[in-house]
Amino acid sequence: MEYKVLELEDIDLLLKFEDDQDTKYDKSNLIKFINEENMYGFIAKKDDIIIGFAYGTMLIRPEGFKDFYLHSIDILSEYQSNGYGTNLMKYIYSYVKSIECRKMFLITNKSNIGACKCYKASGGISTNDDDIVYSFK
Repeated sequence: MEYKVLELEDIDLLLKFEDDQDTKYDKSNLIKFINEENMYGFIAKKDDIIIGFAYGTMLIRPEGFKDFYLHSIDILSEYQSNGYGTNLMKYIYSYVKSIECRKMFLITNKSNIGACKCYKASGGISTNDDDIVYSFK
């Protein structure tokens, strides 16, 4: 199993990745994403198949700190509950620390039991029970 930052050489493999929401990726958009400053993609690759994909962004705070927001992580269903998500999370966190981010955070639902288990197993800590997420569209 290989865990790595998404690179241009991985795009054709990522085009074949089908997550549980049937997300379809476009090659030109993936190229833009990879070239976008402060945006990061991460993959778990096994035998030239991407089995996991995650992405997030580095946030530059006005006081000079850098934080990392992990927006999404997905492991193909047939590979879930085997530690691949946990190992991908550990890789991402290690990478985030190497680019000198002060912390990494993400948002999930308590009802997403598998995700919560993965985040805890990879060292994540739920620090607040009263957070509310507001979305604007």
